[in-house]
Amino acid sequence: MNRTLTYLAMAGIAVVLQTVLLPLVLQGYYKPDLLLILVIYLGLHEEPRRGCLLAYFLGWCYDGVAGSYPGLNGFLLLGVFLAVRGIVTRVNTESSPLLLVLVLAGTILQSALAAFALDFFSQAAGIWPQIAWQLPVQLLLNFIAAFALLRLSVWLQRTFMPRKTLPGLRKLDSRYES
Repeated sequence: MNRTLTYLAMAGIAVVLQTVLLPLVLQGYYKPDLLLILVIYLGLHEEPRRGCLLAYFLGWCYDGVAGSYPGLNGFLLLGVFLAVRGIVTRVNTESSPLLLVLVLAGTILQSALAAFALDFFSQAAGIWPQIAWQLPVQLLLNFIAAFALLRLSVWLQRTFMPRKTLPGLRKLDSRYES
């Protein structure tokens, strides 16, 4: 229960950053998807039942704050979570580069699922080219945000909780130190 509340608090911070603060800093449509990074982390380190419910709930909450199609982000984040859970038994979940690669793959999957859902359920044409045009910038922003969050979490853990271990950050190495 405590971990779930921690995830919800982190998601709340991510939504506020993503919807209020980042648009002030980054002009235009592009901004990193912090909830996607959190859902990928959930996919690597949470049990399937709790993680599915949490990913879907986070998507619905994000739709309630900043979505224009109710349930779309719930569907997208749940799809990304299930894809990550599908490979979690075959990879080393403690690997920091794996998290960065999964952020790139999750961004591509999220864009493909969004294009499919919007094309399937709307009458507007031309969804695929719009999303494909925005994908390279979104990949870069999500990768930079994931790398920055990884460095920040390692620094925070070393500074404030040197004896605690965060799932996925147990094998700290010098590559991510300040």
